[in-house]
Amino acid sequence: MSKSPSLRRIQADIRELSIDPSDQYHAAPLEHDMFEWHFTIRGASSTDFEGGVYHGRILLPPEYPFKPPNIVFLTPSGRFETNTKVCLSFSSFHPELWQPAWGIRLILEALISFLPTPADGAIGALDWTKEERVKLAKESVKFRCPVCCEVGKTCVDLLPELKAEKEEGKKTKFHEEIEKLKMLQFQNHAVEEGGSNDDAKDTLEGNEEAQKAAVASGLESELTSSAPTTTDDNSTVKPSKVKKELPEVHSTNVSATAAIQETNHTPAPTPVTNNTAAAVTNTPSTQAAAETENEASLLAAVEEPLVSDRTLNGVIAVLAFLVILLVRQASELVDELKSLEDWRND
Repeated sequence: MSKSPSLRRIQADIRELSIDPSDQYHAAPLEHDMFEWHFTIRGASSTDFEGGVYHGRILLPPEYPFKPPNIVFLTPSGRFETNTKVCLSFSSFHPELWQPAWGIRLILEALISFLPTPADGAIGALDWTKEERVKLAKESVKFRCPVCCEVGKTCVDLLPELKAEKEEGKKTKFHEEIEKLKMLQFQNHAVEEGGSNDDAKDTLEGNEEAQKAAVASGLESELTSSAPTTTDDNSTVKPSKVKKELPEVHSTNVSATAAIQETNHTPAPTPVTNNTAAAVTNTPSTQAAAETENEASLLAAVEEPLVSDRTLNGVIAVLAFLVILLVRQASELVDELKSLEDWRND
């Protein structure tokens, strides 16, 4: 009877960690439940967690690796609550960010990297003081898991011995992915706390938003009389707001254009003498002609393109980057599936 894809992937994770272990972490599934793993990680140096050893559980779903796991810490750290499923950008709280190519090793390295990050009000996150975290780090070496630890031993004994050449600080193959996950963690919870998605978008699309703001600012200067007044919180008019004003201006200028065409077909005026010149310049028809000229110049300003070539080039560059990223992720997934198939054949 063939094994399920989840069990095959779990066995591949076990094999990977056994072939290439790290002195910074250790993880293994329970004997009676392959979908529950217990992990032990070291706190990163030069942080509040230096010297600490933290133990917890990784709860894999039946659909693993196509769905993310739950993460539960058992050792108090001052950063995460204990016996609580914590919200992380690579946990079950954010399945939209999870990638099937990720596995146990990425989770362990990400947990070490996420310990010194701000809590940001996420579920299961704590924001204790530095003094409290340092104290808990010293006490963490005494923590003992009754499931994993033998009698008289603690979770420190589960970790491999530290190597002469420190592995900590070295960039792994998951370094870029973990940095992106940290940025997404900040982005998601900044939106939840502040109620504004603009700050998150500025983090990822600052150049594009700046270009759009410049275009909107240029239109605002031409439509001062009709554009809405800006406030201190929003110093530039968004393109969507400018577009709402365009139909009214355009309808006004259509009638102005018709008036200009009408004046072009009227008979030429008769010559006037010096005595009547002043009276003619102040006639209603002369004032109407001046108004139509102003409206015509306004029409020319409004009909300028809303989006410049520079903005279009920026959008195209962003789309190209996303396509390259998707292709790369697809390639990694294909390689992972091939390795699993080769391992199964072996």
